Amino acid sequence: MVTIQEKRELVNQARETNRAVQVFDYADLSGVAVNLPSNRRVKLTGIVGDGLAQIKEPVIGWVNATYLKVPTEIRKGDRYRVRLTSAPNGLLAYWEPGKAQNDGPAGGATVFLTEPQDSYIEGGRKFVRVSYIGKGGNDRIGYVSQGPVGSNLGQPNSNFEGPL
Repeated sequence: MVTIQEKRELVNQARETNRAVQVFDYADLSGVAVNLPSNRRVKLTGIVGDGLAQIKEPVIGWVNATYLKVPTEIRKGDRYRVRLTSAPNGLLAYWEPGKAQNDGPAGGATVFLTEPQDSYIEGGRKFVRVSYIGKGGNDRIGYVSQGPVGSNLGQPNSNFEGPL
């Protein structure tokens, strides 16, 4: 039997298939509902199991989580500025949850939320995926801390001012 749990930070998050995948009716990977091609965008329900993720778009079903990745086609969304009072030295960025980059947006830098929006919660902080010019001068995409859980973008409890 598969252990199933809800991860609220994954609810409605977008992912892409990194190869052709089967979508199953059941968490024991039985009852093939449909086959999806590589690079197909899916939306998660937030319900996961051991190496599994449940999706709700384009169909409801279970997929092997190994075959999912963060979307590669990123469009720029709302624009914010890294708040100097809360992050004067800038913010550390993460490639994906738990995997830090050696770069991040500087204090006062402009960042753009990615479209589709993506975020996760870790250690009492909410991380949002943004596009930015890194401290090294390169165009980058990564997850940075929006602020503590419950913070609102652009509000005093956030690491960001705006939207601009």
